[in-house]
Amino acid sequence: MEQQVKLAEKLYQCRDTAKRFFRDEYEAKLKPYKNIIEAHQKKFNLDVLPSVLELCSFESVRGNGMATMLFMAAAVEMVELS
Repeated sequence: MEQQVKLAEKLYQCRDTAKRFFRDEYEAKLKPYKNIIEAHQKKFNLDVLPSVLELCSFESVRGNGMATMLFMAAAVEMVELS
């Protein structure tokens, strides 16, 4: 349970940071990340969080803090919509 709370905290921190950083461009910046998450979910039959955690573990994303932040922010937005 503690690990889930820490993950949720990290996800919300990423979302809040992305909102402050991109301001009016926030939604537009998230759109491609949401699309990638949705495609990954569909391909591997995963829910949002397992999908985004797997995507963030890929070497090409892991070394890119901005991409990781945007994937996590997109995940928060997608989970809150459902």
